[in-house]
Amino acid sequence: MSFYTVPNYIFNPIADRNICEGRVVLPLDTTGELKEQLNKCGLTNIISASDETSYMDRDWWSKLPEFDWAVAVTQGVGKTVDWVLEPSYELAKEGLVILDRLTFLEPTRDRSDFLTSKPLSNLIILNPRPKFRADQTKSKDSVTSAWFVFSKTHDCKDGTNIEYEVSWQRPRSFT
Repeated sequence: MSFYTVPNYIFNPIADRNICEGRVVLPLDTTGELKEQLNKCGLTNIISASDETSYMDRDWWSKLPEFDWAVAVTQGVGKTVDWVLEPSYELAKEGLVILDRLTFLEPTRDRSDFLTSKPLSNLIILNPRPKFRADQTKSKDSVTSAWFVFSKTHDCKDGTNIEYEVSWQRPRSFT
């Protein structure tokens, strides 16, 4: 994931809505960028993977203590995304929060079971498009990104709460 970096303030839309509380697992945050943002938002009970392949190890997942939420930036993970989605959702007490391209919702065979069986409670579409490139070029991703919240307590009959987060890249506060 070295080509990608975690954009500044990217976690604010989740924090502003008080979606994640309790112990959080970050299966893809080996650089600590996302953990730092969660800490600034008041979340301190965080478990991060120790290396870039831990999330693909069943033993790593099985040795984790109980946790409430899993949070991951899955953009750039490619076909290994299932190693984040399935165990994160199954092991979390409350659910899974991922940041990915809006095209994550496209009905592919790989994700069809996950998308049809897990309740998508919130979809938070980001504007402007985040800059994920680690090379710090001015170019933005050409596809819209969004936060996807799969909450275990959400009733599918209630549908998905779709929101637009405009100007998300601002600091939460200056105090």
